[in-house]
Amino acid sequence: MPQQRRLQVFISSTFEDLKLERQAAVEAILSAGHIPAGMELFAAGDESQLEVIRRWIDESDVYLLILGGRYGSVDRASGKSYTQIEYEYALSRKKPLFAVVITNEHLEQKVKSIGSAVIERDEPQKLKDFRAIVLSHIVKFWSDPREIKLAVMETLNELSRRPELVGWVPGSAAVNVAPLADEIARLTKENAQLRESVARLSKAGPTFNGLSFDEMHKLLSGEALPLEGVAPQAVETLTAVATALGRARPTLVDYLWLMRDALNEGQMMNDWNWLNSIQQYGLVQRIGSNEWQFTDIGRAFMLRMRVEKGDETLEQLNYSDGG
Repeated sequence: MPQQRRLQVFISSTFEDLKLERQAAVEAILSAGHIPAGMELFAAGDESQLEVIRRWIDESDVYLLILGGRYGSVDRASGKSYTQIEYEYALSRKKPLFAVVITNEHLEQKVKSIGSAVIERDEPQKLKDFRAIVLSHIVKFWSDPREIKLAVMETLNELSRRPELVGWVPGSAAVNVAPLADEIARLTKENAQLRESVARLSKAGPTFNGLSFDEMHKLLSGEALPLEGVAPQAVETLTAVATALGRARPTLVDYLWLMRDALNEGQMMNDWNWLNSIQQYGLVQRIGSNEWQFTDIGRAFMLRMRVEKGDETLEQLNYSDGG
């Protein structure tokens, strides 16, 4: 239902000098069917101003900066304006953001018609530096509030098609839960089958080349990998696997878990010395010059390991499951 989703847009700018421009942005957001949010809309509370700002940016889908000729109120602790703090925080949170920046010509016109209140007199260098940061990203320039409206509507039209933006959905909108229910049922059945397989393996006694699961796992986890000359990135990855599985340094079983997808698919394997060590346990076999794959015993062992060690422990490594 992408057409029913409404994005919350956090509007950031200096205030007194850009009232008309902020109003133009609010009108454009509302006209596009989305929800504007800005600090002037929030009631005062016990939370500090920065805490409130960060919470509202986190809860918004899109961040909009309107940059004029003022730097704005400065936070004493950081020495930065609240507008710059908001912008940098949105960047750090990887929020979809866009900025509309006043042209130099229009700023000069505003000074002539309104006076020097629209330009920065206290912190001109900080404004210049902040403007340079903003201009290092994609921006649209404006010389009239109508151009802000057009820029906002065009950008929101593009962003509203991005599926990863959550937005707000009307409570009356029908939600089809059937696919979700089917997926839950499938996962429940798969989990029951895994537990049943484990129960059968437990009753069957030693099935892994004459060894129980615990005996095989103990042997494999007792053989530390020689990491001299191994690429630092590979060492880091192997160490992460070992840590997640409760060991201080990588062992054969950690390498086996890490390479399970490649072994299932019979891919080329360069660390053949380690695989030779694992081969003696009957878990892998060579199928080509540098190609290896699991034996039936190896696949059964990995299935048992997946259940015994817990998917929730292994999923934190963010590796795909091929066991």
